[in-house]
Amino acid sequence: MANSEYQPGACNIGSAEQRRRRLLGYASFALAFVYIVAVLIAGYPETYILGSFIFLYGGVLGLLQARRQFCAGYAVAGHYGFDDAEGAVEDSDAHSQDIRQAALITGKALAATVFLVSVIYGAAVSV
Repeated sequence: MANSEYQPGACNIGSAEQRRRRLLGYASFALAFVYIVAVLIAGYPETYILGSFIFLYGGVLGLLQARRQFCAGYAVAGHYGFDDAEGAVEDSDAHSQDIRQAALITGKALAATVFLVSVIYGAAVSV
């Protein structure tokens, strides 16, 4: 689905913004990996692995937003951003749809991150 125009609750970013979120997602996952490896190599308590949550959340959220062509931050702020057009969402019903979609995306990212951290922590503790 390659949308290039604003659709309430469905699409509020174009290809350049999607690429940006994808790259930030990958970078966040890389930071999480480095953080976890550093904790393990340094011999810190396994509970420090829980600190990877913020990096993993950024990774999941970035990739999810890129895939969904939807930025939660833009939605909350009432904006959209495409390669050839940026603007504000004027219609209150459209903004409400955007807010609902933003809540759904951030909730899914939160759930996926809790799962990832649980699996990583469980693996570290069992080793």
